[in-house]
Amino acid sequence: MTDSMWQGQGVDLDAYLTRVGYQADVAPDLATLRGLHAAHVETIAFENIDAVLGRAVPLDLDSVQDKIVRRGRGGLCLEQVVLVAAVLDRIGFTFSAFAARSRIRTGNRTGPAVHVALCVELDGERWLFDVSFGGYGLHEPIRLAEGARLAGDWAFDLVREPNGEHVLRFLRAEGPSELYGFTTDPRYPADFEVLNHYCLTHARSPFNHRVILQRTEPDVRSVLIGNMLTEIRPGEPAAHRELDESETLSAPEKIFGLTLEADDVQALQTVAGSAGTNRN
Repeated sequence: MTDSMWQGQGVDLDAYLTRVGYQADVAPDLATLRGLHAAHVETIAFENIDAVLGRAVPLDLDSVQDKIVRRGRGGLCLEQVVLVAAVLDRIGFTFSAFAARSRIRTGNRTGPAVHVALCVELDGERWLFDVSFGGYGLHEPIRLAEGARLAGDWAFDLVREPNGEHVLRFLRAEGPSELYGFTTDPRYPADFEVLNHYCLTHARSPFNHRVILQRTEPDVRSVLIGNMLTEIRPGEPAAHRELDESETLSAPEKIFGLTLEADDVQALQTVAGSAGTNRN
């Protein structure tokens, strides 16, 4: 295998497939793309614990594999994209990365484009492959075309705005919720380092001052922001519940499936008291 900027030659594919519980054969086809996407989001949570604790968040593949695959953690979108890009590259998919501007919770359409996802080219079509959005993201890839829609218990669609941006929407019981807007201008691993610096250090970054956890499971979508847990089940309005300190500290493992070390939990105790009652 020749070297690639997505580092497919360096990923431990067997370990990744074991981590996400994917047991079928893999090939650069739509069945594999869908299966990997669903397996990843059901297993690996979005989490920003290291950022909140002021720790470094390296984006080299070895560090990302050690954290997410070997130690049972989740990660920021940038960490997870590094990992899944290497996996898709190893399998033989053709894809590029792009950056998106989150709209969820704020409705702001002109904020910094710090979310990163992949555009996969397959059999003459493009697919949005996004396993790491920190707020009710896709459970499987969606065709990247105006008017595309995912039906089922978790429904999404893509609309195109006059300025040319695609907008991914989560079709909730209460009505459509805009998740993020994007164009497909390509981004590269060097761009990830710049975005990572913003996420970890900028005063207006949403990721470095309160814990944000998100997990997509077949029957429930869970988001924790500070100490406010939001759960959505198919066809039902969102349910919000404020957690006490003990529940907040146990939530990463019990609700989001993260494996934390004792010093992680101890460090989180120092920030749990300052978590606000933040709602989606």
